[in-house]
Amino acid sequence: MNETEVKIFKLVKAELTDELIPKRYRGLVNNRFCGHCHHASLAMYNLLGGNEAGYKLKKAIDEKEIPHYWLVNSSNEIIDPTAEQYSELGRPFPYVQEKGERPSYRKSNATKKIISNVQGKL
Repeated sequence: MNETEVKIFKLVKAELTDELIPKRYRGLVNNRFCGHCHHASLAMYNLLGGNEAGYKLKKAIDEKEIPHYWLVNSSNEIIDPTAEQYSELGRPFPYVQEKGERPSYRKSNATKKIISNVQGKL
């Protein structure tokens, strides 16, 4: 990741609180990042300049049949602000499961809150 990506990555992760997790994802995986992937990745996508800046939002279904979202930059590098829900539990990363299914770019209230809070710190 470049310097800007790292800065945004850290600021977005700092905003990921339990109350932002959609109810349908609570308790599915014993990790504090489960349920944050869409709003965290979409917030990063918007804060970094989106498609015009070379970013793509990606989606896959993991081994537990849970949707997972992350970013890919113009260098095709994976930027996943919630990767710990896989790495900390020894779960397989779902990136190879990505089949081109179009992820939602609709900003939830959680996404909007993260963007607003992070913009106030930039």
